[in-house]
Amino acid sequence: MPWDPSSGQTFGDYMRDGAPLGQGRTVDVITDEPTWVTRDQVAEGRTEAGSRFKQVTDQLGHRVTEETTSSGRQRKHVRINLR
Repeated sequence: MPWDPSSGQTFGDYMRDGAPLGQGRTVDVITDEPTWVTRDQVAEGRTEAGSRFKQVTDQLGHRVTEETTSSGRQRKHVRINLR
């Protein structure tokens, strides 16, 4: 049931379901820090050939892989989701 201003109940009382201050329903806290779901997912390791890699997947599923071969050559592979 939505809040009715003509009911005589304050919006704060409505949000707390009539409970005293500091109890009942409270508003959600929005932080400045992104959650683990919205952060870029990073994976690091070694391939079967022994070269090192770092793979970053962003929130939309785009994947960037940076690879250093055993000979020291650096490569970057990018996979972009088109959907």
